Amino acid sequence: MDTNRDEYDPLKNPAVDYDRTDLSPRAILLFLGGLLVAGVFVQLALWGMFHFLARSPLFAQGNPSPMVSAQKEPALSAPGKDFENTSNINPEMFPQPRLQTNEVMDMSRLLQSEHKILYAEQPFLDSTGTVHLPIREAMKLIAERGLPVRPAGAAATIVSERAAPAGGAMASPGAE
Repeated sequence: MDTNRDEYDPLKNPAVDYDRTDLSPRAILLFLGGLLVAGVFVQLALWGMFHFLARSPLFAQGNPSPMVSAQKEPALSAPGKDFENTSNINPEMFPQPRLQTNEVMDMSRLLQSEHKILYAEQPFLDSTGTVHLPIREAMKLIAERGLPVRPAGAAATIVSERAAPAGGAMASPGAE
């Protein structure tokens, strides 16, 4: 019995190997090569199409947009014409309704109205009946009394009341 074989490798397990019937390295490389050729073809086709369209008399001048007005634009004499990045835009040519013509002033007005509500001199009642406290007074009240907490059993009773309406019959939504 011959125990000394040259092919024997103690670090290689002959039972562990990959399935050679699935994919071969040659098939993978052919696929990647075909993908590369297809990508180059698509790039060349797109370059040729854009090159042709750029020199075509039909597309060279372009089709005018239907939004472009046929009348000559007035000179830039409107107030606020000096926009930061676009100095050649006349705001009077914008179509109506102009939703926000001066965003800095709009934001300033919003902040002033919010500040007036949050930092009022004394509590007041608005048109909907809501009492507005000044923010400092509201924070003092929360610090003194703590945050409002619902009792542990209250949540369960609210859920059970909604689940089983009075009278035993199914009530329609919104009817209480």
